[in-house]
Amino acid sequence: MKPLLKTTDEKRYSLSEYFALETANRETKYEYLDGEIVAMAGAQPEHNSICTNLITTLTNQIRRKKKPCRVYPSDQRVKSEVKASGKMGYFYPDVSVVCGEPKFSDDNPRTLLNALVVIEVLSESTSQYDFNEKRVYYSAQESIQEMLFVYYEKPFVVCVTREKEAWVIADYQSLTEKIPLRAIGIELPMKEVYRDVSFPKPNKKTLKTLIR
Repeated sequence: MKPLLKTTDEKRYSLSEYFALETANRETKYEYLDGEIVAMAGAQPEHNSICTNLITTLTNQIRRKKKPCRVYPSDQRVKSEVKASGKMGYFYPDVSVVCGEPKFSDDNPRTLLNALVVIEVLSESTSQYDFNEKRVYYSAQESIQEMLFVYYEKPFVVCVTREKEAWVIADYQSLTEKIPLRAIGIELPMKEVYRDVSFPKPNKKTLKTLIR
């Protein structure tokens, strides 16, 4: 999913107004950033392919290694709270993972409270919102130990891992690499992330490369 419309007026929306909007407009997902509301639009086929690859690969790896984890798609809303400032965020990451017993709030739809890993698939037009704005909220949520930001326009993944009181950032750009998800104890092959995904070559020719 990508941001469709962000409120630009002076009004700050309450959580009750946000929940009312979500309930009244079930055909559209809305994210909430401390009083601002963002409507989410549909995504490009490449974006959707990567999301499918991520869910499939993560699920297979988790089952193979018998990890007590489960994978959720973009319909699962996640709560993030910046306790230092009291700011609240409600988001729909493209993929989220929880290990152990998932905890949910009582609102409708129910919100996941203890996501361990969140993944956002982004493009040039959404990277500012996903990486700069949402990352602040994700990093403040105590349960979240790892974040992945995956570009669909080229092979490029940024992995942000919590290490004690700091966050360590690593990027992966080769299809031969494997991304270590230490919070889950698995590795995510870049080749599987971009399987059957086409994108322009760096020389900007119209020919496309299809990863198999």
